[in-house]
Amino acid sequence: MNKKIVVIERIYEATIEKVWEALTNKDQMKQWYFDVSDFKAEVGFEFQFSAENEGKIYLHKCKVVEAKPITKIAYTWSYEGYEGQSLVTFELFSEDENKTRLKLTHSGTDSFLSHPDFEKADFNEGWESILGQSLRNFVETDSFNKSIRIRASLKNIWDIVLNPNNQWGTAFGGGAIAETDWNEGSLIIWRDAENNIGATGVVEVHRPEEYLQLHYYDDVEQKPKTALGDYYEKYRIVPDKDGYILSIEVGKMAKSDIPFHQKMWDDAINIIKELSEKE
Repeated sequence: MNKKIVVIERIYEATIEKVWEALTNKDQMKQWYFDVSDFKAEVGFEFQFSAENEGKIYLHKCKVVEAKPITKIAYTWSYEGYEGQSLVTFELFSEDENKTRLKLTHSGTDSFLSHPDFEKADFNEGWESILGQSLRNFVETDSFNKSIRIRASLKNIWDIVLNPNNQWGTAFGGGAIAETDWNEGSLIIWRDAENNIGATGVVEVHRPEEYLQLHYYDDVEQKPKTALGDYYEKYRIVPDKDGYILSIEVGKMAKSDIPFHQKMWDDAINIIKELSEKE
């Protein structure tokens, strides 16, 4: 076996279509990979991106040389100002309906001569991190639900839900202050106690005293024509014999992040209950 070739395989709990989209969609690539100039899964398409190593910025120049929808994408990989050219190949295999095996092959790294930043060990370590952590966290996502019984009027509960500022918003670290009029289609911006923007999204659905759906952008600051990301929040209130049940669905996020977020939402719904029942 050629010791200059990096070969890594990983299995993800995600559909092959979802993994392919992560590998080939420019907006998704920047979430787990690099902020590429642009990207199309088409033979001959050229793109580039910059990355830092040991305090130095390197411009990577690439060209797609093979593209088989859903199963394979390969592109050259070189550095501006340095000799040598390598080849990066991603191959996808559907293990079952919701499980995908990815095989990464990075060959030709020996063409970069003896530059210390281009050693095989560096490539291997980098790909292990990218595929084992960044891509896994991006494609392996899930949602969770929290619910609580509240003995209060429907109006009181809904008023508290729409007024997180300095109330149940305090469950989220530095606080959560919502800037919105809560009308459908309106922007919603969440800020912390120091006025830093933590999230930006849209009020998708608002049926007063019944249902509220918020959907967020991947970027903290929304840019023109940017598509909404995967993260959303759904608030629902239904009657119960002893009052009402408030349920909140939160997702989708990296499975590894769910326990941390569950704890904050546990605190949040308990604060909502306490404040509602005080009225």
